[in-house]
Amino acid sequence: MTTTKDTVTIAIYGATGVTGGHLLTELNRRGITPILVGRNADRLHTAAAAAGIPDAEIRLADLDDHQALVAAFTGADAVISSLPAYVSFGEAVVAAAIDAGAHYTDMSGEQLFIKRVFDEYAARAEAAGVTAVPGITNSNIPGDLLGHLTAQRLTGPVEISISLHGTSEGHGSKGSARTVLASLDWFRSGGWHYQEGELRTGTTTRHAEMTFPGDTEPTAVSKFPQPPVLTLPRHTNVSYVEGVLETAFHSQLSSFTAEIVESLPEEPTPGLTYDLVVDSYAADGNTVRGVVSGRDAYVDSALMAVEVAARLTNGSAAPGVLAPAEAFDPTDFLNSLSQFGITWRITR
Repeated sequence: MTTTKDTVTIAIYGATGVTGGHLLTELNRRGITPILVGRNADRLHTAAAAAGIPDAEIRLADLDDHQALVAAFTGADAVISSLPAYVSFGEAVVAAAIDAGAHYTDMSGEQLFIKRVFDEYAARAEAAGVTAVPGITNSNIPGDLLGHLTAQRLTGPVEISISLHGTSEGHGSKGSARTVLASLDWFRSGGWHYQEGELRTGTTTRHAEMTFPGDTEPTAVSKFPQPPVLTLPRHTNVSYVEGVLETAFHSQLSSFTAEIVESLPEEPTPGLTYDLVVDSYAADGNTVRGVVSGRDAYVDSALMAVEVAARLTNGSAAPGVLAPAEAFDPTDFLNSLSQFGITWRITR
């Protein structure tokens, strides 16, 4: 059971997007009452009907109208924010959710936004008695939870490297591309890594190659702004945390433009399978690897976000802004994903 409440209501901002549809479908499957919040009533009704809930409640609010957003979220047990480019648009939703007394989560993969939520909204959420767990995607939450579990098997402090490896061919959504474009320089630079008690920038990685599960040869990787760099030091004994991604992806960013983004299809390729890989290194030379394997990056991110929101509604997590491993038992949460065909393992 993910909640002890008889009736749970979860509001979604961004329900008309690709991932928003997956969120609605999962809420409907669980029997959770959704509230669809947005600017366009016709599009919201269409999204609700497509998810099999044509009678879902619709509430209208613009991102630039704080009071309307607060009113739209009032009465919801939790809010899920599903937006492109959170660094540009996401702050309005988290602020309104907290002021409405609702727990909050989002599907951001942006270091800059997630750090802002921790820095600027922790005290506000704690005072309101609500919990916010930002950055729930198929890479972020497994990276945080697996990083915690793998580090426990070593004598710390440990060094951690995290990468998301696509195991099938295809393309992401236009929304994802817009997210990258909104912080293009940050993505190109590799973002933050954690070293000697602080966040630092720079393009150099300590692990320039990674042998992914099932491969016999290593793949060149480059620094990438993975959000667990921010969250793992909150609850795990680490000396260094970095995010990496295949160097081939960074090569694509060199020519990334707004024109290219707008030429992309709205929908991602279905069934984008992946491995989220966490390698932990101890000073004594021992290493531990954790892997989460999933069947569809976009669907799985939505499933994880609904799981987080549903768990938050039982009120067991402390108020404030928390990392995933601060809010939930890592093993229990990862085990709960098996119902969706998402598997995990830890090896030495």
